Amino acid sequence: MSLHGTLSLFSLPQGDDYKRPYFTTGDVSATRAIVFIAGLYNGLLEPAFVTPLAHALEKAKWKLILFAWSGQYDGFGSGSLDRDVADMSSLIKHVRAQDKVQDVVIMGHSTGSQDVIHYLTSPTASSREPVLGGIMQAPASDRQYFAEKSTEGVDVWKAALVDAERLLKEGKKDTLMSPEFCKTAGTRMTAYRLHSLIGVGGDDDYFSSDLPDTNDPPTPHVHPLASSFGKLTTPALVLWSEKDEYGYLDDQRPLLDRWIAASNGKLSAKVVTGATHGVKEETSQRELCDLTVGWLTENFGE
Repeated sequence: MSLHGTLSLFSLPQGDDYKRPYFTTGDVSATRAIVFIAGLYNGLLEPAFVTPLAHALEKAKWKLILFAWSGQYDGFGSGSLDRDVADMSSLIKHVRAQDKVQDVVIMGHSTGSQDVIHYLTSPTASSREPVLGGIMQAPASDRQYFAEKSTEGVDVWKAALVDAERLLKEGKKDTLMSPEFCKTAGTRMTAYRLHSLIGVGGDDDYFSSDLPDTNDPPTPHVHPLASSFGKLTTPALVLWSEKDEYGYLDDQRPLLDRWIAASNGKLSAKVVTGATHGVKEETSQRELCDLTVGWLTENFGE
């Protein structure tokens, strides 16, 4: 899992004293780029399909830009989607100014998919660097995964959610959860982020099957389909893994159809044959690469 490319630095939104590395691979001379952000506990070169994707994009004359964001590895527990997309926007602004990148598509894996839909559709989207579109790979629901599953580790998260919701009601959203829970979770986590990930009405909850089309009449949910997929103004692609171990539906296709219907023609969705969540299977990786390049070509040309 090695790649050739260029390692550089960009400044986070806090200013030039706060820098992070980014790695440019694929066709490093191209003016078009995919900016990629992975999921919880991930970092550079993750997940496994990133390496073959870089090679496929090189042939298609696109760069692939991987970067260190504030929430990588165990940093997500004290972060938010807002922080992630602010980091992405700063990186995109930087590569346009410094690396002669003209056109950008953002791509996310797992919770990175939540970053993509948040980047494209949240109320503050107009303040971010503009992009051509977005790709969401393995957009699973954290909330429904935890609700449907019962293991010793999952049950610890569920118990901690009760404490997190109490802290939120007390106005203490930035309070860290107990040391015992944080040890189990493998990260220091705030009450806000725990609820955001697995609580009803959490800011991360974009992909659950019980989200309504609209919030009329009012519901506890903050992302009805009309205000997420319905707010897309650029082309977007969902790549669902057929054998996603974090999925919770026997058949994902009806939910994908709901997302497509809500998008007013902006969303395409494909099921990657035989793929698990991180697409570790070589044949599925090839299919994912073909679908990605095909969608880029269809929407943005050769």
